[in-house]
Amino acid sequence: MKRLLSMMVLVACVSIAMTAAVKKTNLKVLYVGGHSEMETFGADYDKAENAKSVVARTAAWKQMLETYFTNVKVVQGEDYNYKMSYDYDVTIIDGTPKPLEERRMIIQNGQYDKIIYAKYFPENFDRPVITIADESETMGRRIGVKNDWYCLCLTGYAYNMQTSNAIFKGPYKVKLTTEKKPTPAGAIEYGKFVHEQVPATVDMWLVHTHDYENTPGAKVGMVTRPWGYLDSPDTEIMSGGKSAKCYNAIAIGRHANWLHWGFAGSPTYLTEEAKNVFANAVVYINKFKGHHIIARKLDEGIATRNTADEMKYSVSRENYDDYKHILEESNKQMLHYGDSLRQVEANGGKLSEMDKMYANMKPEDMQKVPSYEEYVQQRAGALYAKFGTDVAAYEKYYAENRPYFYGKFGSYDLELDEDLQSLGLSNGDKKMLDKVITMWENGQDMEKAKRILYHYTLLRYTDAKDFRAWYNKYQSKLFFTESGGWLWLVNDMDAKTPGNDYSVLKYDQIDESTLAPMKEKATKENPVSFSSAVTRTDDVNELIIRMKIYPGYHIYSVVSEEDPYIQTTYDFATEGDVRFTEDLQKPAGKLNTGSKSIVYEGEQVLRRKFKGKNGKISVTINYQACDNHACLMPKTKTLEIEL
Repeated sequence: MKRLLSMMVLVACVSIAMTAAVKKTNLKVLYVGGHSEMETFGADYDKAENAKSVVARTAAWKQMLETYFTNVKVVQGEDYNYKMSYDYDVTIIDGTPKPLEERRMIIQNGQYDKIIYAKYFPENFDRPVITIADESETMGRRIGVKNDWYCLCLTGYAYNMQTSNAIFKGPYKVKLTTEKKPTPAGAIEYGKFVHEQVPATVDMWLVHTHDYENTPGAKVGMVTRPWGYLDSPDTEIMSGGKSAKCYNAIAIGRHANWLHWGFAGSPTYLTEEAKNVFANAVVYINKFKGHHIIARKLDEGIATRNTADEMKYSVSRENYDDYKHILEESNKQMLHYGDSLRQVEANGGKLSEMDKMYANMKPEDMQKVPSYEEYVQQRAGALYAKFGTDVAAYEKYYAENRPYFYGKFGSYDLELDEDLQSLGLSNGDKKMLDKVITMWENGQDMEKAKRILYHYTLLRYTDAKDFRAWYNKYQSKLFFTESGGWLWLVNDMDAKTPGNDYSVLKYDQIDESTLAPMKEKATKENPVSFSSAVTRTDDVNELIIRMKIYPGYHIYSVVSEEDPYIQTTYDFATEGDVRFTEDLQKPAGKLNTGSKSIVYEGEQVLRRKFKGKNGKISVTINYQACDNHACLMPKTKTLEIEL
């Protein structure tokens, strides 16, 4: 009995000593949970096991955070709202909250048009946040955080650690244990593509032990694009990580008050060294309380000048040979796989439907290996007509025009600014602004000067003197961001600072009047034209039908019993999982002259809400168009909307 009591006392003493070994930092930390140790994105998983794992992961984070910090609160994503963060020093997001605005997909006349991402935070949100893995993309996409989704392919290893950064310094002591490992194949391949030297091996640091390479189904980490990340003064890169992407892909980075921790492993699997680094990251991001994003990366794929460097070499014979080799090897492996499956079937084994598809593949079904000329044409686009397969000409073109290229939201391609090219001015040189303002002041090519200033700033002044006053006041604070939209912005935290208001671009706003643009014009011979649009969210979607009626004509919304006219009707049919949640919302219309019937004239918009993600909506509209003298023959128009 005495021995048992002695052992209990010893264990208690050890436990107390371990707790006392970590001096807690006086911070209020809010942890927002919801993720498990399992990868659920695009994967089959057991929902019951996932729910258990969420509970275990949340408990692990709570225990670790309470080891380092004096005040820790835990909530689940569904219970979190951004306003809660104002009561805490640092918020850690590891689960998705309910959005302030749902994600919307716009379909115009049956064609995909645009996605407006869900919104979780207001643009001026200024509290310190750490986002875990792909929550960096989810939380930040709508407001332009640079911690974007380059690849959900990060393992548990870090490399390219910037050990001079504060998160590796303290307050909790860090001693990184590294081991030399082969550089990831993806990093080497990208290095070849852009003719950069990438080392064959690299010092790697183990962050967590449980990842998708050694544990199938484990939650996967996320790396962020490095191009343009550092082109605003409120960013820094702390570490890269082992992934399937380029050598400089970002595993840990900060944009303003948002810190991206790309590693997916919870404290259950974090190494002791990594726990200290994470705790240091919490302490460090707290210093950015009151900061907010200035340069907003609203489109994760926007081209930067690095794109010119890629394009310069993309058509080279060397890159073609690598591409050809990869295709040929892939085809060879697929044919070999098909042979193996046929052998399995011949021996009495059963094949899945997908396996049967592979087993039936023939050499002619394999990917066609293009000729060098075809390869260049695919990559060069319109420039092929100008340069053909002259690699040196492409290199010269991209080198000489590098100062005049720009990217735009909604496109992965570079554009050539012929205005700047004609003036010999680089868009990334601050002197360009001064010279263009001077042009306007002197009445020299004023329209060109306006175009350039409206293009590269968020200002919409109509007088050169206002641009001059702005430039003189803020020129010492001006910086140029490519990833943020190829804009000159002001490094200033004042939300009212002119030149930093992205709302003028209306990039993620919907002008309701632009929905469902007309493909056909209403004419005197065919007085009514129709178009359709769908706005889709994760909850309720809306079908929009727009009608344009030729001047002088009308159609009938409601026909009085006293009138002989034909009333407009709408017959709906759905396929897939689509179901309507309300009746068709129709405009009021107006009384027809000298009658009790109600008519539509001009432009009219009808709406109907529905649920469902996959399927089809058909709307058959039966109508008769009339003017003040006569009515045309009744007509039928069917709109089909694929979802």
